[in-house]
Amino acid sequence: MEHKILIADDDSDMLDLLSEMLSGEGYLVIKAGDGDEAILKAKKELPSLIMLDIHMPNKNGIQTLKEIKSDPMLKSIPVIMLTVEGSPSDIQHCMIYGANTYITKPAKKEDILKTVKNQLI
Repeated sequence: MEHKILIADDDSDMLDLLSEMLSGEGYLVIKAGDGDEAILKAKKELPSLIMLDIHMPNKNGIQTLKEIKSDPMLKSIPVIMLTVEGSPSDIQHCMIYGANTYITKPAKKEDILKTVKNQLI
């Protein structure tokens, strides 16, 4: 079964990098540039996994996470948060609101792929 992964990040370079990395491993990648787009695409595509950047314009990653986890159709989808600085308060909020884990950017390719694989088991 091919896993669909939704990635939401307002940094187009990071979005492309993650997309290429995961596509190269056989995952079907869906891209979103912000939280609102991520929620629309999640509802339409029902991905196996969602990766959310914490810092995005309009609706940030934490707001998006809260909305995903409050939606009966989406709440069981694992979510990996992406953060640049990995501040303890951001990470704590993510875990409280239902994130499965987080990745601090920049991260090694091996670490990203291992984290994704572990969430899809």
